[in-house]
Amino acid sequence: MKNRIIIAAVLLVFVFSAGFFPQYVKAKRLESELEQVRKENNLAQLRDLTALAYLQASQKNYGLAAGASTRFFDRTREVANQTPDSSARKSLEDLMSFRDKITAGLAKGDPDVLNDMQILFVKTRQATALSAGAPHPD
Repeated sequence: MKNRIIIAAVLLVFVFSAGFFPQYVKAKRLESELEQVRKENNLAQLRDLTALAYLQASQKNYGLAAGASTRFFDRTREVANQTPDSSARKSLEDLMSFRDKITAGLAKGDPDVLNDMQILFVKTRQATALSAGAPHPD
């Protein structure tokens, strides 16, 4: 009788493991995919914000462009701090070097700020493409 109880207990643990393990693996895979999609979404948000700021500045909506650029730089700092890869983090942090010049240009309504914003736009696309693991845009 004692052997049957032990065999039944071992069989029960085996059956439980056989049902649990595939679900555990699937859940881990889905968590990994979700994390990757979140990273890609963060990078897409950066591209969208810099494009919005550039578009608004090119339309001479310097106040709206200043708001979008502030959101862009704040979001860039957040994403850079969340990025574990040091080279990707460095490329995002390098974008912050434009902050003071662009903020001052937009505050003055200086049309020459468009050149800096265009450079920022291109560098943002490059940095976010490299961070996402996509091929380097030319």
